[in-house]
Amino acid sequence: MGEGVRRDLEKLKILLIMLVSAAGGLAVSGYILALILTPTESPLEVLSQILTKGFPATFPFLVLFSSLLFLSTVLASVVGVIYFLVLPEMKNYYAPSNGNGKENTAMVLRTLKPEERSIVNVLDAHGGTYLQKYITKEAGLSRLRTHRLVAALSERGIVQVEKYGNTNQVRLAKWFHDGMHQP
Repeated sequence: MGEGVRRDLEKLKILLIMLVSAAGGLAVSGYILALILTPTESPLEVLSQILTKGFPATFPFLVLFSSLLFLSTVLASVVGVIYFLVLPEMKNYYAPSNGNGKENTAMVLRTLKPEERSIVNVLDAHGGTYLQKYITKEAGLSRLRTHRLVAALSERGIVQVEKYGNTNQVRLAKWFHDGMHQP
């Protein structure tokens, strides 16, 4: 089985677990609602009455509550679908599993925005590690823009950030720095 197919099956498995959890949460919520409605009757009978006849007219709050509960469950499921199936997983591009770090680094460099590339170039010119306040000056960016770009690069695994006094020490990730300097 190919790596891509295996990754997709893993995503589908996680998605299925999320959907089963959401359905279970909805069932438990319905059961609790049935207990609240009529604590003396069997909750399963109350649930079947609610499903067949709808909510009693005397409980408009519960209709609103159950609708909001259902919508939040659907929203959580949609967010899960978007996260696991639509968003690209950048980590797969970064993992130098095939041993060809230079090719991986070159591919990532092509995806960087010009300002991100300038930050990477400043870091590379200083051996892969530099203080963020100096990166700001050398890259010709504002402090806020530098902070946001460094955060984005850190999120994607290209740099690592450590607090250093009133600034940050920014370091190129080892795989990325090594890939830039392979023959």
